[in-house]
Amino acid sequence: MRMFLKSLMLAGMLMTASPSYAQEVETDTLSISIGPDLPFLVHIVAKEKGWFEEAGFKTVEFKTFTSGNLAGEALLADEIQLWTPGNLPPVSMAHNGMPVVILGTNAVSHGLEKIVVRQDAGVENPEDLTKVKLGLLVSSTSGALLANVAKHYGLDATKIQTVNLAPPEAMAAMANNEIQGIIFWEPFPYRAVHEQGAKIVHSGTKSFFAKNNGEDVPVSNNRTVWVASQDWVRANPKATEALVKVLTKAQAYVADPANKDEVLKIFSDFQKQPVDMNAALLSDYTFTPNVDTSYVEDMAAIADYLKGTNRIQGEAKDVLSYTFTGPLKAANAAAVEIEGQWAP
Repeated sequence: MRMFLKSLMLAGMLMTASPSYAQEVETDTLSISIGPDLPFLVHIVAKEKGWFEEAGFKTVEFKTFTSGNLAGEALLADEIQLWTPGNLPPVSMAHNGMPVVILGTNAVSHGLEKIVVRQDAGVENPEDLTKVKLGLLVSSTSGALLANVAKHYGLDATKIQTVNLAPPEAMAAMANNEIQGIIFWEPFPYRAVHEQGAKIVHSGTKSFFAKNNGEDVPVSNNRTVWVASQDWVRANPKATEALVKVLTKAQAYVADPANKDEVLKIFSDFQKQPVDMNAALLSDYTFTPNVDTSYVEDMAAIADYLKGTNRIQGEAKDVLSYTFTGPLKAANAAAVEIEGQWAP
């Protein structure tokens, strides 16, 4: 009888081991902003593999937004708890007094954004960019890429005509020759090439201009980052730590070449996208959470760009002042080479 009771107690402990962890988090519900591109491989794999639920988040909802501005507003309104944008929007928000905090890097994607033009646009070399209209989201990292390209080739950026358009509208405008090129992140350049016969003339890391075709030209500081509101992090310290643990677990899983076919299928099925397209684009991303010298340099470069375009007033803030590395250190201490200065 005593042995039977011990067995029942042990079974009860094993059955409640996972829920006891789940009870530690302050909330069992998450809303997460995602988009159609591969940075969200991390989030989708985590959900499809059940890792959010294992961490105590019983309800995980994905939301999509037509712009980064709307997603940022939703974050501050607690309509979403995790936002994974390119690094420009949160840098801008932090400098303009918005209470956001960065929890780590989602993916380094310096080669992700590309300048794509119509075949008949007559763009063969950098100076030809001043003869066409380019569609982009001015408030995104694409604007920074264009500025860096202009600076590298000695172009007057004010002479490059840009039209502020979201990717779907820009794709349609280029097809109709209302604009002659776009500057966006994948999968839009891939689609422009394959659906419209357009051509890539520059990426964030390489030139395809006639004068220096194939030359390595690093002109991007783009990376996607995990962003939360300061208020949510303060109110939910255990949930924040659990969230980062799930993200880093999924991140390591998608970064493992052994899992490539599986994760591409999970993502492509979820997004109803061609696996071949996503397989071709995966190399644009390095999935790493690291807060290191490269992180600081990329964020500082974005701040310099924003200051140079009068979207930051006063001195640029140290990115570490709005970076919180406590949860990342708990999940993966090796990923924190430089400590964030923000704390709840």
